[in-house]
Amino acid sequence: TTTESENQPKENVEIPQEQNKSIPSIVAPDLDENLVSITMAIEKTLEAIDDLSSIEKLDTTTVVDHTATLSMSTAMNTCSTARHLSQFRLFITRFGFSTSPTVDSSTTHIIVNENSSLVCSLTGKIIQGIACHLFIVSNRWLNDCLALEIIVDERPYEIRGYTSLGADHGGMRRSRLIPSYLLEKYSIYLRCSPNDCARLQTIEQVQELVELCGAKLVRNFSEIKTIDNERQMVLVLGINGFSGGDNKPKALLDACQQFNVRCVNIYWLLISIAKFDVQPLENYDINQI
Repeated sequence: TTTESENQPKENVEIPQEQNKSIPSIVAPDLDENLVSITMAIEKTLEAIDDLSSIEKLDTTTVVDHTATLSMSTAMNTCSTARHLSQFRLFITRFGFSTSPTVDSSTTHIIVNENSSLVCSLTGKIIQGIACHLFIVSNRWLNDCLALEIIVDERPYEIRGYTSLGADHGGMRRSRLIPSYLLEKYSIYLRCSPNDCARLQTIEQVQELVELCGAKLVRNFSEIKTIDNERQMVLVLGINGFSGGDNKPKALLDACQQFNVRCVNIYWLLISIAKFDVQPLENYDINQI
């Protein structure tokens, strides 16, 4: 992971090389409609687009895990026919998996609906899955497992990018192959209102993301005086910056300057996790945007 901020500690990590594999061409049941009901628009450009306005709600992605019971996500209830639902249940029962509406410690895979380019919409569950180093794979993986009657290698089905943040940035693969914590060199203080921490997350979910990524969650801003000097302190604001318009609290900004605290909006955090690549702090500095 990289960043251009000279104040930010950086650790070079070598990503293990994997052999590229193409998805085998086989005849398999069509389970596209079994997983999610939204239609994905494929992003044609490889340029990153730092805009999260199109992020889907948390309940639009199916989660597969190894828990003992089968629980249905909201998206599964939109299946158009009983046959489609039966096919999905066949995968679950045949291979001993279960579905869950949430990402937790038992989750092993997140299944998303995509057409052919291994590009999907970015959802809250995907961000959670990346923070947990999970496999984020196309629903075609399920199709081919059923067709071959074995659990096939997930890697050729791994999602490579998002419709909103670039089609081939490889954040999911980086997360899976790098076991270290993305934000272990950071201390983060969240200053977000319930309606200002991005439309896909609650404050509690953002706090969980911070801790999943190895950052120290600072719950009281006065702690900045005793923060470990080996960590970069970051004040993360909501999508609208300081509440109350353009009147930024002078005392808070003065304290940030005094203690070398970087002040950014929440997109820095979410995009860094989504790409599993710490973004330059200056690109999201509230004094620059």
